[in-house]
Amino acid sequence: MKWVTVWMFACLLITSLTRGQPDVTCHAFVGETVVLPCSITPPEELNISYSKLYWQKEDDLVHFFHEGCNDLKFQDKQYEGRTSLFSSEVKHGNFSLKLSNVQPQDEAVYSCIYSQSGHQTQKFKIKLEVSGKNFFLIRR
Repeated sequence: MKWVTVWMFACLLITSLTRGQPDVTCHAFVGETVVLPCSITPPEELNISYSKLYWQKEDDLVHFFHEGCNDLKFQDKQYEGRTSLFSSEVKHGNFSLKLSNVQPQDEAVYSCIYSQSGHQTQKFKIKLEVSGKNFFLIRR
């Protein structure tokens, strides 16, 4: 029984090391709109025509911005109509994601991944904690 405990601890440790800690933690209540921050300070205005910006939750595609436009055809269904970027700010390095109508299942660690041709890919992790998951509204 001892080896099982040691093995489980080792697996958890390896998993936490490979995933890393989130860069930021955000909080939201069920039903609210939250902004998940993600930005870089570019030396000059970014050429978004050669850029890709992914927002992911594990393997789910939350939002994709490609060649200066939103490309949501492969967006996970649970995020349809609930995500947006500050489009005019992307070229200035603001990749923040606005998530509306927050749901309990939105609680997770999100990855903001930015790549531009000829440059190193940058990745940030943002943890979203959702409160009010067990809150019920009773109407009379």
